Amino acid sequence: MKPRKLPFLIIHVLLPVCAGGFIYLCWRNPNLLMFDWLRALGFEPAVAAMRSAVGVAPNSPRWFLTSLPDGLWVYALTALMAFVWRGADFSPLKIFWLSTGFLFGAGSELGQMMHIVPGSFDPIDLLVCLIAAAAALVLTSSKMKFVRLNSQGV
Repeated sequence: MKPRKLPFLIIHVLLPVCAGGFIYLCWRNPNLLMFDWLRALGFEPAVAAMRSAVGVAPNSPRWFLTSLPDGLWVYALTALMAFVWRGADFSPLKIFWLSTGFLFGAGSELGQMMHIVPGSFDPIDLLVCLIAAAAALVLTSSKMKFVRLNSQGV
């Protein structure tokens, strides 16, 4: 990997994933399914130590703790797809892959609304996922080098 590409991946993919994970691990309810997985993997002592070290959640709006982590993950996946598909022809396949972050985020929320996916549907989560995907496309668009097709598909 070229050294110029590493900062893009760190800023637009790694940092948002880590920030979303940090919010979840430190301040979300430990009765969530994710914490069962961490207990099963033996990470409960490390998570408990981290939660103890950072203390109580910051005085912030509810969406910061509940919706922002999902939005950060949608942002990261969208930015990653933009990185992977940079320079490719603008096609339905590229649009599909660029949309996967939003599709996963929105699909999860809609699945919660229909009681197919565990959790509680929240329209704010859906909005944050849409904003995050759009922000990733806007903030990484100068790096994507879209090739637009003319009316004849060339």
